[in-house]
Amino acid sequence: MGSGLYNLGRVMDTLAPALLGMPPGGGPWGKRTFPAGEPVVEVVGGRATGKTALLDALYDGYHAWVPTARVDLGEAPYSAGDPGDRARLDTASASPVTNLLFTVSHQLGYERDGSRHTLTFPRLAPALLVISAWRPESRGRDAPHRDDVAPADLVAAEEELGDILAQRDPDPQARKVVVGRWLNALGGVVAGLLPGVPGLQEVLSAATDTLLARSDDGRDGSSWWRSHLDRIDGDAVQRLFALVRKFRRGGAARAEVEADLIAALLADINGAYGPWKRRTQHPPLILLDNVDEALRERFLGPFVDRYARDSGEWRGRGRIMLPVVFATSLGDGSAQPSLTTDVPPWTKPERCPPHVWLLRLGIPKVDDAEIRSMLGDDAAYPPSLPDVIARLSGGRTGDALLLAGAATARLDEPGPFALDRLLSLAVPGSAEPVGARLLERLLPEGDVREEVLRIAPALDAEAAARLLRADRAALPGISPELRVRRLRDATLERPHWDHRPWPTRHPERTPLITDRALRALLLHRLRTGADEARWTGLHALSAACYNDGDVRSDDSDRHDRRYLHHALAQGRIDTLVARAMHYRYLHRAPAEWLGDLNLIAAAPPARTGFAPGEPPDDAPGCASCESDADQRVHAAIRLLLATVWRLSAPLSAVPPSYRDADLVHVRTALEALCSDYGNSPRRERAYNAYVDAIADGGWIDALVSGVQAPDLPVKGSSR
Repeated sequence: MGSGLYNLGRVMDTLAPALLGMPPGGGPWGKRTFPAGEPVVEVVGGRATGKTALLDALYDGYHAWVPTARVDLGEAPYSAGDPGDRARLDTASASPVTNLLFTVSHQLGYERDGSRHTLTFPRLAPALLVISAWRPESRGRDAPHRDDVAPADLVAAEEELGDILAQRDPDPQARKVVVGRWLNALGGVVAGLLPGVPGLQEVLSAATDTLLARSDDGRDGSSWWRSHLDRIDGDAVQRLFALVRKFRRGGAARAEVEADLIAALLADINGAYGPWKRRTQHPPLILLDNVDEALRERFLGPFVDRYARDSGEWRGRGRIMLPVVFATSLGDGSAQPSLTTDVPPWTKPERCPPHVWLLRLGIPKVDDAEIRSMLGDDAAYPPSLPDVIARLSGGRTGDALLLAGAATARLDEPGPFALDRLLSLAVPGSAEPVGARLLERLLPEGDVREEVLRIAPALDAEAAARLLRADRAALPGISPELRVRRLRDATLERPHWDHRPWPTRHPERTPLITDRALRALLLHRLRTGADEARWTGLHALSAACYNDGDVRSDDSDRHDRRYLHHALAQGRIDTLVARAMHYRYLHRAPAEWLGDLNLIAAAPPARTGFAPGEPPDDAPGCASCESDADQRVHAAIRLLLATVWRLSAPLSAVPPSYRDADLVHVRTALEALCSDYGNSPRRERAYNAYVDAIADGGWIDALVSGVQAPDLPVKGSSR
């Protein structure tokens, strides 16, 4: 089981059974493999890397056998992307943490066909109810919560309960009557306290049993709160109601109360199992999807701290029953230990010491073999299709699966398969192009996606601001520079992207969008969705940032290489770029010239096609061509530029062998430049880097391995 998860299969096949004591789908109790205690597992990866698919598989494999809670923390009422919206999640009587605890306790209490054990929460339930429902502010004529927002009987019951809670030694029987009256009055309005949060009636029932319980011997929830809240004066019930005032102070005080509630959750789970059940039954399972930075600080951190503390306190006294927890979060999976390590650290106590309770695991990129398995063993697909899928998916499992699914659906239809049409294929079962679907998954917020599309051609923030300034459809009221900064901070520079800035000898950071797959998808969407004038205009605007003053086309040395990058995207290979590169060839050292061509040839394809086989007859003359030898050099430069540009398009096929015509062209052009540079006099002789571009490990080997501009190797230096 779990084979469809690719890099996440080991979690299902190895880690989950070790934590839960049985394989997915049920089975006898098995000895757990964590003598030091089970870790809380956080799986970290980018969008569409399979995090949610993992939780789907864990839920399907275990929810019928053990109490299971699954919550998506990326949805309301637990999370909000905008800081202003997030602040509004913290009300006087609720927070993202209390909402989450309501939901988890409600789901863990479900009865399941395969499970003989359901959970109750005598500690957590009354505390949640008191914090959410108790309104001591209603006592007083000018209080914000008067009887205009609550039934009169509830207001009266709150005032009566407030009076008796204020007494130092209230009569227990009298207080029981008053608490019961408050709970009865609350019953009619409890469902409206926290809209969208399930299980409030169950919480009310559990709280009634606990708050009215006669026992005070430690077996009921109120007694637990009396000992747990020993820092607060009063008996158990008074201390419990005192949490409300502290919760509503906000800040650090609210965080302390939330930590108390987390402790109550874990105490209830452990208390639901006796000594024998702790050794023979499977633990409950909690699955938390999309833990963001705020909820990691507010919930996951305190949860892990309490988890570790409880386990440490119980060590030597018997087995504690703690829930198995899998959380997923958006982040840089490459910065974490891999899920596919040959020697899993979770089976080695000495590598997972007791104080390391949060085990963060990264999701590796899918490799060629896994992409081929997605396509199927029997499919007759172009040899380069797996490479192109890897390129366009960025190694993200979900994106690779979507591309492979669209490709295999097209392969089942008659007619030839056009590799350069891959992103235009329909998503199976839909008319939507697969390229558009990929963009929606990577940038799910529509307004953000449109804003990023507007600046996609830009190589830096200045060019991006220029594009926004010229776009009349862009949002008014905020300066373009500030909007670019916000996009970078909130979206483009987040750690979950595969950040690979282009290699450069120059100080500028190129390009602005460093995730290669995301940039390819954005530019494809722009190129196919805009007419030629629109596409040309975007690159002309971007290019205008880089040349100071009026630069004539024959004054090629003054053209910034980023200007030439955008000129090539406009299709100006013969009218400008090849001529400029000829001039630069005469005035640049080989390593610097190759580095410039590397960046320039990484330009996206022109709107009306690109890299024609021969220059047109009406192409303007080149000022650097003074002899037949110069014309041969110019032809070699154009051939090299056009071929590398074509081979570096995201949808281009990888040359199948060293005898491929494109690679022959690259070798021929480089040999011509190498020979000419070696034979021509130079005022300052630099290392002939053209030799390295031809030699083993140079451009020929790189291109046949699927490497594209701007990543072609450039050796030597421009001394």
